[in-house]
Amino acid sequence: MAIRDAPVVDWTGRFDDLAAQEAILGADELDELGQAAWFTGRDEVSRRAWERAHLRHLDDGNLAAAVRCVFWLGFTLSEQGEEVLARSWMGRLFDLCARPEADARTEVFQELCGAVARYAQGDPEGSVPLYRQAADSAAAARDTDVEALATMGLGRSLVHLGRPEEGFVCLDRVMLMIGSGRVSDRAAGPAFCAVVASLLARGDLERARVWTRDLGDWCDTQRGLEPFRGECTLHRATVMQLGGEWGAATKAVEQVCRTEKRTETLGNAWYRAAELHRVAGRAARARDAFREAAALGREVQPGLALMHRDGGELDTAWSGLTRARATALGPAERAEVLAAAVRVALDRGRLTEARAASEELAACAVAFDTPCLRAQAAQASGEIALREGRPAEALPLLRAAWLDWRRLDAPHPAALVRIAIGSAARAAGDEEGAQLEFDAARAVLEGLGAVPDLARLERLATTAHREASDPGLSRREREVLELVAKGWSNRRIAERLFLSERTVARHVGSILSKLDVPSRSAATAYAFGHGLVGIG
Repeated sequence: MAIRDAPVVDWTGRFDDLAAQEAILGADELDELGQAAWFTGRDEVSRRAWERAHLRHLDDGNLAAAVRCVFWLGFTLSEQGEEVLARSWMGRLFDLCARPEADARTEVFQELCGAVARYAQGDPEGSVPLYRQAADSAAAARDTDVEALATMGLGRSLVHLGRPEEGFVCLDRVMLMIGSGRVSDRAAGPAFCAVVASLLARGDLERARVWTRDLGDWCDTQRGLEPFRGECTLHRATVMQLGGEWGAATKAVEQVCRTEKRTETLGNAWYRAAELHRVAGRAARARDAFREAAALGREVQPGLALMHRDGGELDTAWSGLTRARATALGPAERAEVLAAAVRVALDRGRLTEARAASEELAACAVAFDTPCLRAQAAQASGEIALREGRPAEALPLLRAAWLDWRRLDAPHPAALVRIAIGSAARAAGDEEGAQLEFDAARAVLEGLGAVPDLARLERLATTAHREASDPGLSRREREVLELVAKGWSNRRIAERLFLSERTVARHVGSILSKLDVPSRSAATAYAFGHGLVGIG
């Protein structure tokens, strides 16, 4: 059964019903109350219910059920950052599993906890056989929840060890288990989020797009859901930004910024908001969002460096990227830092530094071999070859990057590659081909509202060689252009300047003609690119 066809679970209603009878609930009902409280964000109630449930199960002689309650209590405490309490409850789990009446049903939890502990201690290689054993034992015991969590952990460890093909097979298996309805909701939520986060961190955007859609469908079937809603929304926003749905992504991320309680998720949400503002040229809002992310402990590179690049502050951009490169990062995040380092180094005229970053990026792409990492590496190599005066070598690299971005349905990076392809065509003497590439990129960037990139394109593509300080605009036309660049409508401009809308429309038409651009967004980009208005 597809996840989107699964029945809706009303966790809010279930919690209300059970909480009203908490004093007389039996062990199974207390366990269910703990789960309903967890799903609806009532952490204290959840802890209390699971503590009571495990004691009641012990009184009833049901050790396996008691161990299950203790496992989920420790797991949720760990998720909430309560590591001391989590370790205490995991110690309780091992004590229970040492009892004479323990059997295969309790052993699977003990094995899973041992694997998780080994991974948390920084030993992913040592965790692999433990996760395999836990998954096999859980399958034999017909405990699909533990099997899914152990398989998820195994996949994550294998990817961490540089064995992505084996790891991604495990992660796919977990997603198929959830989709088939074999995994309970309490295990499906954390498994879903961990798998999607792992895929995004490793740059496997193809799988991430598929499983993020299913994660969203699963969240939509869980009424009252709290623990995973923010992370789910943030994962979806990341995929939406890649696909060019910037408005929807911004709306989704801002919702997370308003409602999320977890520090890590909130920091990631502010960073994603900053990036969405940056690519749209909203520098002031981007700067504020980067500040919020940094205050929460989130790394703000490479986004902040790219914003400095947009403002022409190349040395500041390079300093930030240099610091970020010295930090241990996941493959996808490190690839983004390296790709930004190549662009900034080229802008600074530092070919040696650009080549060093490009070589490291290429090694990352070879290790993980995803279309996203391949595209970034090929694009960087192509841009360096172009800057070194080798357009014939640059073109096939840039074409390969464009094909991978197109395969990922990623219009923004694909458009940026087409700008580089146009530059390579121009360097090879094909000005007509160059302008065709520039036009194709311009159409995409205008549709997205990518103002800083449009500004760079207009600086590069213009053949009129018009003096930036004298584009032929009158004083009034400059005033109108300033407001057009802020995204104001003709009506709003008319009210501000005490003109009629017809007069403003005439000024806008004259501006487009004098700047030789086809649209308001192109005029905005020209204005930013030629210093007629400030980005901010």
